[in-house]
Amino acid sequence: MLSKEQLEVLRSKLLEERQKILERYRKKEDTQAVIEEQVKEPGDLEDISQMTYTQELLDNLSAREMMILREIDYALQKIQAGTYGICEYCGEEIPYERLLVLPWTRYHAECAEKAEEEGIVPTYTTQGFEPTLPEGEDEQIRFQREDITEA
Repeated sequence: MLSKEQLEVLRSKLLEERQKILERYRKKEDTQAVIEEQVKEPGDLEDISQMTYTQELLDNLSAREMMILREIDYALQKIQAGTYGICEYCGEEIPYERLLVLPWTRYHAECAEKAEEEGIVPTYTTQGFEPTLPEGEDEQIRFQREDITEA
């Protein structure tokens, strides 16, 4: 069983990673705005190619980071519910050392491999689960494409 101190360390790590993702998302939005301006007056075929590649890379990073953001929020909900740190595959405790490295994980290392091999897709057991933003930030961040939030 995780101690209160261990839970607080892990909760802090989750919140810190969440903040980093939100900051990267803000920077991505700024980069996309610059790209959109450059697309209006592209220099040549190479410029267009580079801008397209950059846009695709940003989209891929966003989808992955949005999935991690969902997992972080889910882990925070599990801390509140008292179910955090329990492997969703075998029901045993996940070692603290693993949680320190990957605090949003749902599985032991071995169970994660099994789940991946079996094609288990993460689901969220709380009704109406949505990633949450700190107060006031929901007005600052708007998703431009619906498929970015799909994981």
